[in-house]
Amino acid sequence: MKWSLDELQKYRFEPLIFSETVDLKESLMKREKEILDVSTIHLEGKLSVQEFDILLHMVVSLDVTLPSARSLEPVSVPLSLVVDEIYVPKHVADYTIEEEDGTVIYLDKDLIDLSEAIEDAILLNLPMQVFTEEEEKEHKMPSGNDWVVVSEEDYLSEKTAQESNKVDPRFAGLKDLFKDESNDEEQD
Repeated sequence: MKWSLDELQKYRFEPLIFSETVDLKESLMKREKEILDVSTIHLEGKLSVQEFDILLHMVVSLDVTLPSARSLEPVSVPLSLVVDEIYVPKHVADYTIEEEDGTVIYLDKDLIDLSEAIEDAILLNLPMQVFTEEEEKEHKMPSGNDWVVVSEEDYLSEKTAQESNKVDPRFAGLKDLFKDESNDEEQD
């Protein structure tokens, strides 16, 4: 998805509307090692050529396969992203931002290549962790011989319970004192 700025000038009074399918699997997998697979990417959008800039509004739809955070099983994650960018040609010297609806990109060539914008949007919106459907339903954490993974909530509640049962070492001697009194009462 590349256009030269000269080519885009014919869309000065009417936006360039596009609907394309691209394959960026290889470059995405090279940039992010966690990605196991990427479907073809569907793009719907428009480029509006203004006097000093070019506005891009695009919706990116795809499926990305990532490893489960618990079992490393492959999980397909559907993504639908909105990309809004403003391209400023290199001949424009004094560009002021009138809108804050997108990222401003200053072009160093007279060419707009959407591949990098698409890849960046996808990589920035990848979820930090994913789980298989079974893992989400069960809420069961992995375990092994003498180890178990616990959730943060379970860890904090267990830690609180341990702290409440813990005896302050300054009062340890008093604990034995009360034990003797209870034994005396039983003998009476």
